[in-house]
Amino acid sequence: MKLKGLITILLLVFAFWVPGASASMILVGHGAYGDFSGIFDYSYTDATHAKLKVELTNTSPAANGGYLTAFVFNNPGDKIHGVSLAATDPDFKLLGAPSFHNRIKASPYGYFDIGAAVGKDGFLGGGNPKPGMAVGATETFTFSFTGYGLDTLTELIFSNALSAKPQGGGAKAFEARFRGFNNCESDKVSGIFLSPPPPVPTPSTLLLLGSGLAGLAIMGRRRLHNASISKKKAGNWLILGKPQPRRRWGPN
Repeated sequence: MKLKGLITILLLVFAFWVPGASASMILVGHGAYGDFSGIFDYSYTDATHAKLKVELTNTSPAANGGYLTAFVFNNPGDKIHGVSLAATDPDFKLLGAPSFHNRIKASPYGYFDIGAAVGKDGFLGGGNPKPGMAVGATETFTFSFTGYGLDTLTELIFSNALSAKPQGGGAKAFEARFRGFNNCESDKVSGIFLSPPPPVPTPSTLLLLGSGLAGLAIMGRRRLHNASISKKKAGNWLILGKPQPRRRWGPN
């Protein structure tokens, strides 16, 4: 294999094995009574079509009980014009229509743009919380977007898109609502976006990387060896090419 081929393989290996290669972000939230964790994963088909997968787990202490009944986030730059929701829990319904701009009140953290909730009363609504996510439950919410410039959005941009007009609680990028705790309390919990840890290379990736490095080392040694031989040959030709001193016959 030529040197260029080996370098190409190594570049491909590093392209698939670099810290932060995965764009998904981790979501965590810790409140007075309710906790959650999850994954926030955005992808686009083109500039006008995209999807956002939000996977959430209710990690509240079992002793607290409680149900995660709603969550909301924001529309970066108002680029998203249309939204549909497919959830593994059909009790959750889409929030924010039709404009998906400052239509979801989440006091005291202001107004949000897009979300999902159980019941008919939105993020702050009452009613029976049991259709929500119980402690230990995990659900996946897939939002399908239409709009413009969707190929310019990333998870990081969503994490920096903050709610509007907060009422003393501070602007937030993601907020979850819990109700139905054993002490009859409710909780609003802000989400923190975290970058995922660097991916661990698979054995096959390490083998390919090691083979490529070994190949480069062998080719480098061969080049040095060949260069040394060529240098010796050149030196021998110079010696053979020098004029030899004449031999003198007879007594000096």
